[in-house]
Amino acid sequence: MSSRGTDVEDAVDSEVAAPARGTGTRRRVGYVAGLFGLLLLLLLGAVVVLVAQGSIAIPIGEVLRVLTGQDAQSQLSRTIVLDARLPKVVAGLLAGAALAVGGAQMQTLFRNPLADPFVLGVSSGAILGASIVILGTSGVGWLSGLGLVSQLGVTGAAVAGAAGVLLIALGIARRVGDPVVVLVVGVMLGYLAGAVVDMLVYYTDPDRLQALATFTRGSVRNVTWNELQVIAVSCAVVLVLSVFLAQPLNALLLGDRYAGSLGVNVRRVHFLSLASVAVLSGITTAYCGAIAFVGLAAPHLARGLLRTADHRVVLPASALIGAVIVLVAEYVAGGNGLTKTSLPLNSVTAFVGAPVILWVLLSGRARRQAG
Repeated sequence: MSSRGTDVEDAVDSEVAAPARGTGTRRRVGYVAGLFGLLLLLLLGAVVVLVAQGSIAIPIGEVLRVLTGQDAQSQLSRTIVLDARLPKVVAGLLAGAALAVGGAQMQTLFRNPLADPFVLGVSSGAILGASIVILGTSGVGWLSGLGLVSQLGVTGAAVAGAAGVLLIALGIARRVGDPVVVLVVGVMLGYLAGAVVDMLVYYTDPDRLQALATFTRGSVRNVTWNELQVIAVSCAVVLVLSVFLAQPLNALLLGDRYAGSLGVNVRRVHFLSLASVAVLSGITTAYCGAIAFVGLAAPHLARGLLRTADHRVVLPASALIGAVIVLVAEYVAGGNGLTKTSLPLNSVTAFVGAPVILWVLLSGRARRQAG
């Protein structure tokens, strides 16, 4: 009798729990969909506002007509939107998305919440590689005097520099295994790369330093459509690749050995992830300069908002958040047209990245004390 009653109670409990789980799942899906919708609206709003604002303000309605292919009321407005402002906005969008996705992958591969292309010295390696080409050419300005071959040389050098630092950091991570040590080594590699760049600057003709000064501060303001083609194709390929790496990265969250037991080719995932991060860092650094803290802040904000570490949603959310951060930072840095001078993009993104670093450190310490 008691056994029968227990069976009935278990059946009733399961019937009650199933709708509850279903309701929780529906709420979860609705929350995630709503969050992605909000991020898309923020991104579209940032694009429109940044295109509209500048030294010559253009009404938002006129901007929307131009962007949607309708006839513009003024040919000047059309020229400003399509030729002067849209390339930098798209470049900032792609750079932010790429750096954020790269940061999310590095935090998983290195098992370090403070890993990102800038903190681990990857961006510094890209700067070093690109600086060798920029300072060694006869062109002056932000890639303006370089032909297509020289531009690809700058890009290739930036990718090579990023890959070199990344491989050194990964080798040390495998040998040491301590995330703090890896972080310190990455910072030291960044300092070493910066020291080499300073030495190159010391022995370089002063007329060639303006391109490097703009380069190291980070800027998307001078990106042209020709340069954007290289950025767009490279970033699109690597961002699509990150979608296929999402599931293997989820397995790596529990360790390489566990991922291997699930049939994941750990070496291949490491190679593809690191190669994609090197390409993304090199491409964005070559054309947009060093943009710091986006790759660190965006993944943590994505995980915090989504309340999950699932890369299938964290990676696209990080891309959207990174794009929004860069566009808003560009607006604050000078894209609003309210001032004649413009701030370095790095200075503005630091206001987002530095608090996130403090939050990660303090929350990690609080969890350790609670445990």
